[in-house]
Amino acid sequence: MSSEQKSRFFAIRTTGGQEHVVARLIENRIAIKKLGVQSILVLDNLKGYIVVEAPDANIAYEALAGIRHVRGQIRGELQFKEIEGFLVKKPTVTELSIDDTVEIVGGPFKGIRAKITRVDYERQEATVILLDAPYQLPVTIDANYLKLVQKASQQTT
Repeated sequence: MSSEQKSRFFAIRTTGGQEHVVARLIENRIAIKKLGVQSILVLDNLKGYIVVEAPDANIAYEALAGIRHVRGQIRGELQFKEIEGFLVKKPTVTELSIDDTVEIVGGPFKGIRAKITRVDYERQEATVILLDAPYQLPVTIDANYLKLVQKASQQTT
């Protein structure tokens, strides 16, 4: 039996915002009971759910039984291709180019829209002009803190 056949993924519904707490509680139970759970995935862009990787549903269920903030298990199992897009993250900087409009999703300027004036692909950062600021101040930000809102080629003048 290959390792791919031994491993199954189960989506677990949790209280929104408690995904990390649930993951830590499950992790403690796995360590104490020596359960065969291979991994616990907390995906930032999948609120209210965690993914548990286990050989079968019974082991996943035993790891979850009675844990606070667990709201239920989705019937059946997830295929790897269903969660692969969440796991394999390509660097954000590869999607960015000059004059793109972005939203800053982390750091002191979180929630502010900006226009890219320069992209440093090696350092994975971009220099932006804040659109909501009273004056044009160039700020260099890690590309992982930027979310593309509109490509320059799609913008209308």
